[in-house]
Amino acid sequence: MGVDTTEVFLSTYSEYEKGFVDALAARLNGTLKVHSVHALSSQFEGELFSPSNRVRDDAERLFRKVCYAANALGAKYYTFHGPLDLKKSSAVTDVGAYAEKFAYLADIAKTYGVRIAVENVHYCKFASPELMRALMTACPALCATIDVKHSIFSGCDPLKYIDAVEDKLVTLHVTDVTREDTTALPGKGKYDFERLLKELDKRGLEPAVIIEAYARDFAYIEELKASYDYLCGIADKV
Repeated sequence: MGVDTTEVFLSTYSEYEKGFVDALAARLNGTLKVHSVHALSSQFEGELFSPSNRVRDDAERLFRKVCYAANALGAKYYTFHGPLDLKKSSAVTDVGAYAEKFAYLADIAKTYGVRIAVENVHYCKFASPELMRALMTACPALCATIDVKHSIFSGCDPLKYIDAVEDKLVTLHVTDVTREDTTALPGKGKYDFERLLKELDKRGLEPAVIIEAYARDFAYIEELKASYDYLCGIADKV
């Protein structure tokens, strides 16, 4: 389809294993640049912040496997959700305490040549622009992934998150949102991507723009191609 950059989403435990990753790397054979990797965060990322040593140790083993995958695939970034906040706790988030744990994880990732790019996921702890800004300040080793749909589902303009993280922005996840607040391929919903790309250009930011496509949002590869061409058309005008 003419795509030259991607993010690899590892979806299950067997896909974190070295044999699977090495086979995938061999299959890529340098034909496609892997910008970042993404794990299914609910499987272990929240447990990296557990008060239990045993829980943290088990989660860390999986974390290291994903870092290895990033290195093997040539990715520089690990798109990271982090601790969940499904109950939307009203307690004040201790950013300093989280920053210490993130710094430890960032040091591990660094040994694999990878940086952690924390994503503004609407059901996780760092779901607001204010908390994203505070975390980036408290832990300079981190960078950021800003996701359009998560921004909208959090009730904020994605540009507010972009302005919060500034030059820490390395990845932009683009998924459209319909008027019924369901996901869609870019160009099939209500979001103004032309405005977004113009504002990125105005700020001098050049993150990798990754279409995050959900299986429910398309039936044919041609639909992905059309969405990609739609965004390329906007980028060419900008």
